[in-house]
Amino acid sequence: MFFIRFSILLLLLSGSLKASDFSTREVFNKLLKGFYKNEIHKCDYVNKSWSTGFEQFPYGMVLNSSAFKNILVFNNRNIVGTLWPNIGEISLERGVRKYQLWKKNKNDEYELLNSDYLDDLSSSDINLKSKTNSDYKVYFDNKTLKIGVKHWITDFYSCEKIESSNFAKKKLIDIFVNQNEYVKKDFAYREKNPSLFTNNIELLSN
Repeated sequence: MFFIRFSILLLLLSGSLKASDFSTREVFNKLLKGFYKNEIHKCDYVNKSWSTGFEQFPYGMVLNSSAFKNILVFNNRNIVGTLWPNIGEISLERGVRKYQLWKKNKNDEYELLNSDYLDDLSSSDINLKSKTNSDYKVYFDNKTLKIGVKHWITDFYSCEKIESSNFAKKKLIDIFVNQNEYVKKDFAYREKNPSLFTNNIELLSN
């Protein structure tokens, strides 16, 4: 009887994630392990964006009230992950996801890497060799971040390295893995606090 119980316990343990794992998706898990080991940068919006003009929105240097207030940037070799940590900032216009993955193109320029973004049970593994979407770019050099969450506007950020405990890092990595659960909380918060969120884009004076 003891042997049977012990065997069942071993099977259960072998089927679950190891303590050092974040995801059951093999390639995605390796990427997240790199994010966990490397530095994290916090980037704050500097109240400046570049707009190419779209529908009723102006062309030129603008103030984007709907820009993410701050973004966390993770890196692993030639991939960076941008994470929007603040609750309520996700919207339908931004693609309804808490993070994006970007693959290095040249120098400090990265292009959007297409990937599934739901939990492990609902998503396929990422393909780091897949074709990137050149309509969406990120420029990151540890001190500054320029990111185009929408194809017609690029938001500017100032960045600095942050110190995080292992516990805090794991909580942040969990957003990559289970982002759909966090999105639900974002939308619930927006629904309760609609006055906190605006979508104004104003042309800055020279």
